[in-house]
Amino acid sequence: MSVTIAIANPKGGVGKTLTTMMLADGLALSYGARVLVLDMDPQAGATKALLGIDAEQELRERRIGLGAMLQAFARGRDIRLASHRVAASDLVELQDREKGFIDIVPSNHELLGDMADFERSAHRKRRRDRLDVQLAKALRAELNKFDDEYDAVLVDCPAGPGPLALAGIRLAHHILAPTSLETNAYSTLTDFLKFILADDLDLAAQVKVHPLITQYQATNSLQREMLQHIKEGLAHLNAISRPVPYTAALQNAAAHPGMGNLRTARQKYGNALADVVALTKAVVERVSANS
Repeated sequence: MSVTIAIANPKGGVGKTLTTMMLADGLALSYGARVLVLDMDPQAGATKALLGIDAEQELRERRIGLGAMLQAFARGRDIRLASHRVAASDLVELQDREKGFIDIVPSNHELLGDMADFERSAHRKRRRDRLDVQLAKALRAELNKFDDEYDAVLVDCPAGPGPLALAGIRLAHHILAPTSLETNAYSTLTDFLKFILADDLDLAAQVKVHPLITQYQATNSLQREMLQHIKEGLAHLNAISRPVPYTAALQNAAAHPGMGNLRTARQKYGNALADVVALTKAVVERVSANS
């Protein structure tokens, strides 16, 4: 049985897509895991990081991915998730798919202009329930069909409380919530936990939330102090104690070399490979302990 982890935070720019990429690579490389990434973000960051910009455009033209699925859903048709999966990795070590692999259901950035039309069409065709509830129900039914094919499903959620983000959260057993240590980012996260998970979705008792500090700079004394407070149980948040540093190596790793171009994990992450391994280990230990 696979475990589903939503990478979610209503605030943008806190490292959700970078976290998704690192965790997908880390699970496949370090644990030999079979990973499915569900890119629910119209910005298609995870798709571009794992497949490249050219692949994202090609798949859109072939009507593969989130955009095509949502168009079918808005017309009242079933979502056929299996036909939208594609192999995704630029790592040499994962090409034979014998010791772990990554598949992705891609998104595409043109959804950014289509979301309002999609929501109106879906509401006209499907009036029975909230849109995020209907989407989550349809996606869960599809994921259940190939549950034994994957060890982990990672859902990269868009920022904000829209139907795609809420549907992704509804799918999850665990929520990994990347957040920076800026005051407004952290307050946004606490509001998210209270107002969205508890008051709106009523999921607070059903899903485990694990804040993850990203863009951490050890030379910043204020960030060091805040991290220490978090480790001591600030606001009772179940935060993962190891932060993800802000490094040029991680930013470069997210720049896909292009279709057909492969690189080793060391070439991709450089001296940040140890952070990928450490993040993955910390998440696996936390998820295992809370499952």
